[in-house]
Amino acid sequence: MLDLTPYGRLAQLSTLTDRMIRDASKEAVVAAARMLAIHLGLYQRRFGAIPLDEAIDLLQTRGLTEEQAGQVADGLEILAMAFASVEDDEPAPPVQ
Repeated sequence: MLDLTPYGRLAQLSTLTDRMIRDASKEAVVAAARMLAIHLGLYQRRFGAIPLDEAIDLLQTRGLTEEQAGQVADGLEILAMAFASVEDDEPAPPVQ
């Protein structure tokens, strides 16, 4: 059964994005990073700057609240969409 709680989404999206990053070429990682930078820039122009210290705090915390887990899961979902949108000319490594 699919776990749609913030913690469940975080676990599933962490696994997915870890695999996407591992399997992507360097060029695909660069393209996805650029896409995320553009996405963030557009957001900031429309709604204002997002404090980077909050993101750093989330990365360094040992235990996430349910709200924080949902926030991180939302970000990982955007990361997954960025990778899915990027063309990668290098073939994916074989599944073992």
